[in-house]
Amino acid sequence: MSDKKKVLVFVGEKPYHPSNQLAEIIKNHLKNYEILVERSKEIFAKDIIFNYDSILIYADNTDFDEKEEENIIKYVKNGGGLVGIHSTGAYFKKNKKFKEMLGCEFTGHSPIFPFELKSSSSHYINRRIPSTIIEDEFYFLNLSQDVEILFNSYWQGKLLPLGYIKNYGNGRIFYFAPGHSLNVLENKDIIKTIKRAIIWTARDEKQEREIKCGIIGYGPAFNMGKYHADLINSTYGMKVVAFFDLNKERAEQAKKDFPESKTYTDLKEFLNDKEIELAIIVTPHNTHKDLAVSCLNADKNVVVEKPMCITLKEADQMIETAIKRDLMLSVFHNRRWDGDFLAIEKVVNSGEIGRIFNVEIFMGGYGMPREWWRSEKEISGGIFYDWGAHFLYWLLLLVPSKIKNVYGIVQKKRWFNFSNEDEVKSIITFENGEVADIQSSSIASIPKPRWRILGEKGGIVQTDIIKVYKYENGITEKIIPPMKTEYFRYYNNIADHLIFEEELEIDIYKARNVIGIIDKTGESAEKGKLIEFNP
Repeated sequence: MSDKKKVLVFVGEKPYHPSNQLAEIIKNHLKNYEILVERSKEIFAKDIIFNYDSILIYADNTDFDEKEEENIIKYVKNGGGLVGIHSTGAYFKKNKKFKEMLGCEFTGHSPIFPFELKSSSSHYINRRIPSTIIEDEFYFLNLSQDVEILFNSYWQGKLLPLGYIKNYGNGRIFYFAPGHSLNVLENKDIIKTIKRAIIWTARDEKQEREIKCGIIGYGPAFNMGKYHADLINSTYGMKVVAFFDLNKERAEQAKKDFPESKTYTDLKEFLNDKEIELAIIVTPHNTHKDLAVSCLNADKNVVVEKPMCITLKEADQMIETAIKRDLMLSVFHNRRWDGDFLAIEKVVNSGEIGRIFNVEIFMGGYGMPREWWRSEKEISGGIFYDWGAHFLYWLLLLVPSKIKNVYGIVQKKRWFNFSNEDEVKSIITFENGEVADIQSSSIASIPKPRWRILGEKGGIVQTDIIKVYKYENGITEKIIPPMKTEYFRYYNNIADHLIFEEELEIDIYKARNVIGIIDKTGESAEKGKLIEFNP
């Protein structure tokens, strides 16, 4: 007999809303559950429903008959879980007892328009899920008194409920009003909400706990040690309890900034601190591999600042150690949530410009590098490891096919007092024929667009603004605004992964391939030939 949790998804016989699409989304996001999609309401008259841990209803123009209504009420009262989505609150008009159990009375809805769905409490279902803009109908609901509101939004000056939980007998109920439009149900935060609602109503939720963190490196570069500590301490379920820095003065500064924390100047003492579950490495690039491996071998999960390390061999060693120790390894690619990149990614993923076939990226300008370790190749890895790490991770999010080969060109023309290259160009080809041309320079006297992306139906250019071009009766163009930058999502996701076992947003293998591209670019420039890449 299977010990998997079982979920019944009822979509009705003739769905008007995207019920079938939601059912497929649920299947894809709850692979460890047994999911049955049912279209006939007659199943509710059968005792088989009592075999399910949770029932999700998203059906249109439906009413239960007397036996079906009695059974679903008995099911919940006896401890079953019920998740109602969107039109579930509007239909079942003849089933007064069912609607009383569900907890809401639908009174109408607005036209489709964009509004901010606010996450209004800290329950398992919406913990670390931020408020988000959706474009949907706004449902107007009268609620029973025994509900706990989790989601709401403003309508003409009033904060109105759009999602709630309630107990009924021994059972649990969640109702969520948004969901008229498929794009809402494809929103990652909405998917996570519905997934967690099923888990919670099925009584399969993980218990919240506090993740104790230690930060390695409290140096002066951008004040990054404090930056990470502040981000972590503002994340529900995470707390910085210790700092390590070889420099005594910097360790003392960490203590001043965070008086309740412990500070170490001896790495062994830091690694032996059993309270630390997660180590965050904020040190020069050439130290990342050794520190990460040491932390993993000390049974600590690891977050390492970007770039992940210097060489592909180091990246593979870090990943192999994490797998062997069954621990988390993540790279702080927080700029995955840059507002301008999110806007570009949205256009690409929408298919508006068609399949990408060419990408040009430029970073830099003309000017003498700053006098610090990031300008020295032995420590930093080279000019490509700074902004290049961000752009390459973005590139791998936009181009889904595998990397095929890399060709690199390195220039040293001007700044001989620093060991970093003055300019690096990397030309990357992918298995499906896409080509990317990436240039990082400190000797470029003439500016170029930051992004120039060509697709089969149009393209994107970013300078100070983002322009989208489309081939429609000639070429049309429009300016699109950046989306909201949300760096807090990085540690939200780390907490959700370590506590709730949710999937990591930052793909460690993409982070590894970022290092691989940079590494192979240097090898190609040195050998003067194309280098194959095995991702």
